[in-house]
Amino acid sequence: MRKRLGIVFLIIAALISGCSSVPQDPPQETGTENATDRTDPNVEKATPSAEEAASNEEGKNSEATFKDVTGTEISVDLPVEKIACLTEICVDALGLKPAAVTAGGLAPEPEFYGEEAASLGQIGGSFFEPNLEDISLAGPDLVIGLEGTHEGLREGLAGIAPLYIVQPKSMQESIEFLQHMGQLTGRIAEAEAAEKRLLDKFNFYKEHSPKDKTALVMYGSDVNFGIDTAGSLVGSVLAEVTQYPWPAPEADGGHQAGGMAYSLEKVLENDPDYIFVETFTFSPDSQPLSEQFKTNPLWSRLSAVKNGQVHEMRTSVWASGRGTRSLGIILDEAMSILYPELYKKAVE
Repeated sequence: MRKRLGIVFLIIAALISGCSSVPQDPPQETGTENATDRTDPNVEKATPSAEEAASNEEGKNSEATFKDVTGTEISVDLPVEKIACLTEICVDALGLKPAAVTAGGLAPEPEFYGEEAASLGQIGGSFFEPNLEDISLAGPDLVIGLEGTHEGLREGLAGIAPLYIVQPKSMQESIEFLQHMGQLTGRIAEAEAAEKRLLDKFNFYKEHSPKDKTALVMYGSDVNFGIDTAGSLVGSVLAEVTQYPWPAPEADGGHQAGGMAYSLEKVLENDPDYIFVETFTFSPDSQPLSEQFKTNPLWSRLSAVKNGQVHEMRTSVWASGRGTRSLGIILDEAMSILYPELYKKAVE
């Protein structure tokens, strides 16, 4: 889940954290055991050349050393085949079937593993404190975690697998992570194809969008909510395809990993045409965030509310994804609501 969860977690604690056509991403088939079949849908598998095959053969049992976002040096044997995912960008990358995942998240979504997600190794505990024994049982070659959340696990994982901490703050950084995973897993051609498909989609929308509607992404579990600023990952992508007048605070250099706490008074100042809502649920009887706001008189004054343009989105994708497949889904879902005719043209 994006780093902005830290903001929501603190709030809760205080109260109680360029192309002309773009293919639509259909749901992936489930039931296959071949991890290489778990690539992004609509991407043809590249048949390696003789030179690539020789290079891949030479790469077996070699070692790669690199630094993660914390500056920690990590060494892994190549190719990396079994990965434990503590953050969802790992599930998102290349369709590589994870050795283990935390509960919920992207894996059960139809574009990813659907019903097959239940057969993946499950990591108990919480997002903030995952069960180390479950990770060990999965026998991973590499564990991928989120900056600001999982660094403290490095010592406990020392005898299990290296911990690779990530924190993409822009689409370009998500692409760079994809490229790196392609190198580590020997799926370079797949990574290049996935990158191209996202950029084709993004550039099409950016070039053709009239950008005449304002949008806002808001998130939370109750009325003490936050927003994605234009300096966040999702906010920065939407800002390229429509009006997104929610700058990150200057104190953060105009660029945040996640978002910031906000108020309805401030939302009303810009009065967006469309609001995308991510509800964080912590109990079965949790109400959608948009329902909770109905008792607030300021909520009813918003243009998006008056015009029926408040949309509850899939939190697992919009709040947790971070990777290139999730960003592609977010673009399609947002544009199908903001500019349905443009979206229709894109997927034809």
